[in-house]
Amino acid sequence: MKRFNLALLWLTWVMMIHAQRTCVVADMESRKPIRNALIMTDTHHAAKTNLYGYFAMKYAFDSATVSHPSFHSTSVKRTALPDTIFLLKKMNLLQEVTIYGVDKQKRSLVFHKESARNAAAGAPRRSSGTISLTFDFADMLDRRKRHDKKVLKKLERIFKEMDAMDDPLKVLEK
Repeated sequence: MKRFNLALLWLTWVMMIHAQRTCVVADMESRKPIRNALIMTDTHHAAKTNLYGYFAMKYAFDSATVSHPSFHSTSVKRTALPDTIFLLKKMNLLQEVTIYGVDKQKRSLVFHKESARNAAAGAPRRSSGTISLTFDFADMLDRRKRHDKKVLKKLERIFKEMDAMDDPLKVLEK
């Protein structure tokens, strides 16, 4: 009798282990486990995946549906249940995108033109009959200003030479 009870207990334990099925649910693209995926069987039993994507179904079933709000659902038969079930992510494709903005370059040019007009309007006008002379002793001692004047003259000469030459882009096109 003792052996019979032991054999019955062992048989029950083997059937429970055979009925319980563990599996991992993962993202198809990144291969990362999916947390809180819902597994619903045809016998109306449910399980959820843990932090590592594992779930264990303790009840017998023929097929199960694996779903998650961010992924497409899939159905699997128990006989073909793999160790890992991969789900494909849902994508939201936009039909049309409209971008509103301001052309910063155009706005900058308008600003510079307006500031040049304002500066010209605020500058004192010279009358044709009077000559005004100004003298600033500090200007004579300012080395930086003298250097900047030399550099400016040199750059003006270089640009005049470049203007006299043919356009290099047109030469390359030929």
